Amino acid sequence: MFDDVALQGTTLQIELLSDVEVETRRENSSSLGGGAVAGLVPVGRARAAKGAGGRGTGGYASAPKHPRHGWAVWHGGAYSDDWRDDHDDELRMADATVATLGVAYLGTDNEYENDAPGPGPGSVSWDETWDDPQDGADLTANVASLSPGDAVREGWYRVGTELVSEDGSTNFGWQSVDMEVDRSLGDPQMDKAWYVKPRV
Repeated sequence: MFDDVALQGTTLQIELLSDVEVETRRENSSSLGGGAVAGLVPVGRARAAKGAGGRGTGGYASAPKHPRHGWAVWHGGAYSDDWRDDHDDELRMADATVATLGVAYLGTDNEYENDAPGPGPGSVSWDETWDDPQDGADLTANVASLSPGDAVREGWYRVGTELVSEDGSTNFGWQSVDMEVDRSLGDPQMDKAWYVKPRV
């Protein structure tokens, strides 16, 4: 869902993809015979999905990396290869759109490491949100205004997106990027970054 997420000074730059897709295990509506169940499946084209990261265990250094951005995949692990071999015929990519985009300060490094939030909004209180941003939109947020106090605070920040089918009938959940902001070299810099998503 992100073309890029970058920190330039105190400005968080968020570039959304113009063609958003999600991985799903839901069946194509043509094979469900219509009715109430068909209303729950994603609308749009679907194609086989290969090689996406899983959600196992492991620390940042050993976590598999997002193929496009190099972000560590939250709870990624080797178990996903076997699981995907067994379920490859069930996986599809479906068109989606961003219903809500939120940005939040999550806390200090200790707070994040001890109680990192899952992919949904859960205990995350968004500091700034956008409803129905356009596909391909370039958005910015002032990180200093998200931090407690008057300046950019070190710690963890989240950019989260709630993804839905193009007609709004199916909610695919939240996918996020959690990033650590470090000021040890003076200006705020993005350090570690996690890609956080729900299980397929």
